[in-house]
Amino acid sequence: MAWPMPGLAEPLFSLIEKKFSQFARHKWASLAAIGSATIITRLALLPWMPVPQPKIHDEFSYLLAGDTFARGRLVNLPHPMWFFLDTFHVIQHPSYASMYPPAQGTMLAIGQLLGNPWIGVLLSTAAMCVAMTWMFQGWMPPEWALVGGVLVFLRLGLFSYWMNSYWGGAVAATGAAMVLGALPRILKFRRSRDAAVFGLGAAILAISRPVEGFIFCLPLTAGFLLWILRRQNPAQAAPLRRVFAPIAVILLCIVGFVGYYNSRVTGSPIVFPHFIEQRMYFTTPVFLWDHDQPRRTYANPQFDDFYNNYMPSLYQPGWDQAVGHFWWKATEFWQFFLGPALSIPFLALPWLLGDRKIRLLLLQAALSAIGLWVVVFYHAHYAAPLAATTFLLLMLGMRRMRGWRFRGHAIGIALTRMIVLFSLLIGPVYFVHAMMSKSNSHFDFFHRHYLIVLAATLCALTIFRLVSTRIMPAAGRSLAISFCEFAFLVLVLLQICVLEANLHPDDYPIVEDLAEPFRRPVEQQLAALPGSHLVLVRYAKDHNSGEEYVYNGADIDHAKTVWAREIPGVDVTPLLSYFRNRDVWLFEPDEGNGAVSRYSPLNSSP
Repeated sequence: MAWPMPGLAEPLFSLIEKKFSQFARHKWASLAAIGSATIITRLALLPWMPVPQPKIHDEFSYLLAGDTFARGRLVNLPHPMWFFLDTFHVIQHPSYASMYPPAQGTMLAIGQLLGNPWIGVLLSTAAMCVAMTWMFQGWMPPEWALVGGVLVFLRLGLFSYWMNSYWGGAVAATGAAMVLGALPRILKFRRSRDAAVFGLGAAILAISRPVEGFIFCLPLTAGFLLWILRRQNPAQAAPLRRVFAPIAVILLCIVGFVGYYNSRVTGSPIVFPHFIEQRMYFTTPVFLWDHDQPRRTYANPQFDDFYNNYMPSLYQPGWDQAVGHFWWKATEFWQFFLGPALSIPFLALPWLLGDRKIRLLLLQAALSAIGLWVVVFYHAHYAAPLAATTFLLLMLGMRRMRGWRFRGHAIGIALTRMIVLFSLLIGPVYFVHAMMSKSNSHFDFFHRHYLIVLAATLCALTIFRLVSTRIMPAAGRSLAISFCEFAFLVLVLLQICVLEANLHPDDYPIVEDLAEPFRRPVEQQLAALPGSHLVLVRYAKDHNSGEEYVYNGADIDHAKTVWAREIPGVDVTPLLSYFRNRDVWLFEPDEGNGAVSRYSPLNSSP
């Protein structure tokens, strides 16, 4: 489509681009607009995409951190009944705390203080889109920077789990964008404020994704130090001090904070909370070159299934398995961050290799990819720092691609326009596809015949294009004809989006199960009753250990409802005695309708 019809809807596109460029030149207004659009658009979708309910192990752990911080403390004392309250990704000794770094929990704490932890997720995602746009502004003209911010918002800031859960990567991506955005400004202006932003971005990475953040910053720091060494002369000493001093001070402060936080949680400034869980529970290797540890015996059957069966199944030692692991992670990364359309601009990267800054970005991307590969586990938020580099390379490639011509045809202009338009349509199409596929039994039949509609629309567009070109040359083509061509183009791209959603449902990051109730019906039922409650959770022998119901907040003894597990062969009398002033309920998620019933010793497990 880009080659035979590069001037499609040219007058209308030119008008839109002119107005867009005029607005983008107001850089602060662009930042405010992208942040506001993220918040307002997501809030407008609440009737169809409600506030997410936590259901993943990690989400509850992050929520514990947020609840702890919102109460004005870094950790909680171990609970006397911790044995029955023990759960995944939460350490019980020497303190009761989340095993994860504190950045995400801090945002959830801010949200909790504002009324709901998800408000912190909403604000952090908006901050990510703003930081990405600011990063682009340091590398390219403002209109391209705003386009980049819009693409980040459309890909990550609306339908993905980074917005619609409590364990996303928006915080770490914000820190990475601050680092990358500050770098060209430091090299050009040598201002203290840019150096401070660089240091703050690195600090955010240190308390959100410390390992990935360290690998991310390593080549940038090396390039930065090389730049300093090349300019060692008395005349430039003062500007260099203005740059180096803020970064050094901020990094020293964050190292001190991390050490203090670790000492409060684990008792040692150099022992991270994550190490506690690995030491106590993990049998699976963390890195590809490690070996499995012997199976452990857990009193909790769910731990036994998760740590002895599920986790070891993720990876088996061997070079062939390591190579397969690489391609699996690469595919997961591509599906979440890029997809087919956003992959096209990377074809222009070979034309940019003459720029040393581009080579630095490619080196950074390669090192970050290796860092993600050698770690056994992977989720998209592990690659949050790399997302900043990926989208920056994408936009640099798209800007270079816009100048492409083939046999006199300006195919680059047409490609960039269609990529942006496709990105505007693909998210809503996947969202509608997910909603309709659950309720419309004729939807699949409709899609099987959609290729015919697409072919007919393409033919109609081609005929209309040929007729309008012969009637009126491009220079004098009216805005009305341009609008008709634009409508045809939207219809074609819309149908391509529908086909992609139908054939490749994983090529766009969208959360489809926000309405899943999980613990919420039980919590609502007990919240409506007077007094306080203790829920004993009894799992079936074949229960899926990925669905864990036993999670509690920071202040267990004063909570309305406390969740505990019934462990086969273990007497629950100490637990019942400790919570003797609470109404005790039995919850069996694998039986019946998932409702709670009154607990009595007569229906206790053997």
